[in-house]
Amino acid sequence: MDEEKAESLAKLLGGETWNSGGDIWLVILKRSDGKIVAISDELVAEYADEEALGAGEPGNQILLV
Repeated sequence: MDEEKAESLAKLLGGETWNSGGDIWLVILKRSDGKIVAISDELVAEYADEEALGAGEPGNQILLV
């Protein structure tokens, strides 16, 4: 998603934006159990922690397209 859409969604969900490279923006939600949920136009993914997010290793994911 683009930066403007990510900013709007992050505000709505109480998350933050993250640029994963190029012009690809994600919305990041940090859960109280330490896991991270990343939302893009195409995918919602759950990561064990920030290290797993940076490595691109989701534990669970749902393809939206």
